[in-house]
Amino acid sequence: MTWTVLPVPCPKCGEAQNTTPGDFDPNDVPFGPVSCMVCGYEFMQGEYLQGLKTRRREFGLE
Repeated sequence: MTWTVLPVPCPKCGEAQNTTPGDFDPNDVPFGPVSCMVCGYEFMQGEYLQGLKTRRREFGLE
């Protein structure tokens, strides 16, 4: 599946500026790493996927 990876708001600081590995797939196990560029928070897979789902709806991609 092709993913449109959108920035997901950080649950700690609210900024949507994420760092991801170059070949990132949000469903891969092990996950990530995905972190917030602003505060350094490291996302867990479930919270990142939920945030991504919300963002995809906001952008009309789901």
